[in-house]
Amino acid sequence: MKSKKPLQDIAAELGVSPAAVSFVLNSKKGVSEATRTRITSVLENYGYRIRKSSTGHGKTTERIPRSIRFLKYKNSAILVDENGNFVSSIIDSLEEECRKLGFDLVITVFGPENREEIYSRVSAEPMDGIVVLGTELDAADLPFFEALSAPVILIDTPAPGRSLNCVTMNNEEITEKIVDYFYQLGHREIGYLHSSMDTGNFHSRMCGYRNALSRLGLCLREEHIYSLTPSMTGSYEEMYHLLEKGTLFPSALLADNDMIALGCSRALKDKGLHLPQDCSIIGIDDISFSSICSPPLTSVRIPCKELGSMAAQLLHYKLTHPDTPPAKVLLSGELIIRGSAVAPV
Repeated sequence: MKSKKPLQDIAAELGVSPAAVSFVLNSKKGVSEATRTRITSVLENYGYRIRKSSTGHGKTTERIPRSIRFLKYKNSAILVDENGNFVSSIIDSLEEECRKLGFDLVITVFGPENREEIYSRVSAEPMDGIVVLGTELDAADLPFFEALSAPVILIDTPAPGRSLNCVTMNNEEITEKIVDYFYQLGHREIGYLHSSMDTGNFHSRMCGYRNALSRLGLCLREEHIYSLTPSMTGSYEEMYHLLEKGTLFPSALLADNDMIALGCSRALKDKGLHLPQDCSIIGIDDISFSSICSPPLTSVRIPCKELGSMAAQLLHYKLTHPDTPPAKVLLSGELIIRGSAVAPV
């Protein structure tokens, strides 16, 4: 038996379409018996398992579980490991939904130090489908996933401009929702505590912030956009440094995530400001600590469980409908109002 070969290469070798190879692999109609026999022989020679379907005589043969690889990429690990139970909730719901769908899930954790090794392994054996946690994924890595023969679902990154399936939060809508809430409270100068780590999510959130200010006729002041490390410790130190320099902040601050919001809130309080009277702050993610800090943090709750379960459902759809165009599923967040944002004094 030869090592597995990408389905597109097998199709080229046989002189058939990739769709025909997929039909045979998944026991779907649309291929002549002669072509099916020829494709089946080559697929099995390369180590692929042909899915079994109904015999048409009231009996159904045992279905072989699909093997799905989940790739968890950690770069700095600030967003993946420090952001409360955000990632663990996604993985738990993904695993549960995979069990319901009959998928065998193989989890691979990797980072910059072994990225090439893992990518080589994935190229050689992509399994039946791939789900990728894209929270800290580099934009430069996206072409690799576009080129894979197996269907790929990205979680927690919008992958703009790429022909990739994605399940993520509606980042632009989320920040627009926060700006609208500040505006309803009476704030007319709204600053942005923006992550210094460049990801697709944070880029989209910045777009939403700018769009909302423009729509509401508010002035966009670049000096009111503050670049901060997206962790509690990092944002605290950098905000404290800005306060030491005498930086004056607007009455309302939108943060790219709760970690930034909490770190900056602590720095403001340590410098003698009263929250939320002197400064209102709203974060994103609604991590567990947000409800018990002082003042409790107003935040946008992200549907983590739905991100995981919908990624598995979308992968199932792509496996059964291989010729459909890429899908980008955007989930809305819920604004959880607490005590960190009030009308300006």
